[in-house]
Amino acid sequence: MKKQVAYNAVNPAETGLNRYQPELIRRLKLKKSDKIALVNDLTEKVSKANALYLANYKGLNYNELNSIRQALKGQGNDFRVVKNRLLRIALKNNKIENLDALLVDQTAVAIVFDEPTTAAKEFKKFDKEFKSFEIKGGYLDGKVLSKEEVIALADIPSREELLAKMLGSMSAPARNFVSLLANIPRSLLNVLNAIKEKKENN
Repeated sequence: MKKQVAYNAVNPAETGLNRYQPELIRRLKLKKSDKIALVNDLTEKVSKANALYLANYKGLNYNELNSIRQALKGQGNDFRVVKNRLLRIALKNNKIENLDALLVDQTAVAIVFDEPTTAAKEFKKFDKEFKSFEIKGGYLDGKVLSKEEVIALADIPSREELLAKMLGSMSAPARNFVSLLANIPRSLLNVLNAIKEKKENN
C-alpha cells in the first residue's frame, strides 16, 4: 500500500511535491481537516486583501506556476492553485458572493496585499508570456473586474512611477504638484468608468 501524500494547496513548493505536474497535484485528495485549514487560511487572507485576481492555469507545468508564485510573493502577495468550491466558501465568509462566473474550470488566485496595479502588471505579463495562463478577472473595492479591467489596471502608473512624477514636478510650479496629487486617486476610477462606458456603447 502506497503511503498517502498530504498536499497543501496553499503552497505546493513547500509540500515536497516538486516532481509532480500541477494537474496531478490538483487531483490529490485532501483530508477534511486539511480542507478546513485551507478554507480558514484563505478566509483570513482574503479579508486582508486589497484585490483578488483569478486566472485559468490549465496546461502550465510546475516550474511555470512556481515562477508566477515567486514573482507575486516577491511583491508581498499570495498566489495559489485552489479548488473553486473551497475558494467560494472563503469568499462567502467575507461576504463576497458575486464571483461565481469566474469560479469555473481550473483556478489560480492572486491575493493582493500590495498595490493592486503592481500585481495587475504581473498578471498582464504572465498572460502574454504563457499560452496556458489566461486571466479570468478579479475583484477590487467591491467590484467584479473583467479580464479587460485587470489589464487596464496594469496600465495605470505604479507607485514608483507616480513618485518619480511627483519628484519631477517639485521643480515645476507648486500648482502642478498639487494637481498631480489630486488626480492620483481618480486614475483607477477613470479607467473603470471608461471601460464601463465603452461596454455600454457597444
